[in-house]
Amino acid sequence: MTRRGLLQTTAGIPLTAQRDPQPPNIIFLISDDHSWPDLGCLGNSAIHTPNLDRIAREGMRLNNCFVSSPQCSPNRSSIFTGCTPHTTSTSRLHTPMPPWERTYIEPLKERGYFIGGYRKVHQGPEFDKRWDFYGRPNTPFEEFFEKRPKNRPFFLHLGFTDPHRPYADGAFTPPHDPAKIRLPKFLPDTPVVRKDLAHYHDEIARMDSECGQIFDLLGKHGVADNTLVMFTGDNGMPFPGAKGTCYDPGIHVPLLAWWPGRIQAGAVRNELIGHVDLPVTWLDAAGVAKPFEELLR
Repeated sequence: MTRRGLLQTTAGIPLTAQRDPQPPNIIFLISDDHSWPDLGCLGNSAIHTPNLDRIAREGMRLNNCFVSSPQCSPNRSSIFTGCTPHTTSTSRLHTPMPPWERTYIEPLKERGYFIGGYRKVHQGPEFDKRWDFYGRPNTPFEEFFEKRPKNRPFFLHLGFTDPHRPYADGAFTPPHDPAKIRLPKFLPDTPVVRKDLAHYHDEIARMDSECGQIFDLLGKHGVADNTLVMFTGDNGMPFPGAKGTCYDPGIHVPLLAWWPGRIQAGAVRNELIGHVDLPVTWLDAAGVAKPFEELLR
């Protein structure tokens, strides 16, 4: 099976067969500077991540997901377009998405989706005009759920800024104990490094708690049963030998998927997956009939 073929199925159920009149809602959660395996469900038991662990427990864990670039904006551009950054002139950090480039947003709108974005998008200020709804850092998640048209499916992109630097005390209570941190082999074991990693863990835990808010809202608004939730990181952790490098800690990120009744609980896949494969997955799940490449060109 090709990697796109894998993502176009959920535990053996073809997404292309689901052309029903009510396509699923889709929520995309993306953390900022977050390496695999830094979640409890991926084996790092030192990190408090009950909500993301729930996604893995009730859905699918994909163990070999890799980014298109080890930096924020170039890799995020590949998620929007399904293209590697150098093909869309976005390979340099902070380069805005060219206005002529189509993304998954346009065909989803044509399919009838209400498209919302929150927080970090990192494709330039003009890009934010593409959303039907855009939530600033302090905009409550509830606002999107209240404003969305109830007779239309929705796509929600939630770009966290955790666990990006700078770090400080107080991100999460109780804070992670530096003595209990699982130290990566490529970092020196010193008190300073352990404290820094504890802050990294704190911000992951804070981000996880916000993922819990999203699940609460899905239940409150009665849309959980027909919503596909996917979580990943934009690139590796902000430490030497990780973010900004092509070593595994810089390009290997978590990928989880949850869809009640569609994805088998506890499923695990080990095939190679790339972030360029994500938009075709969402368009296929939404029942967009045309080939993805045709939609973008």
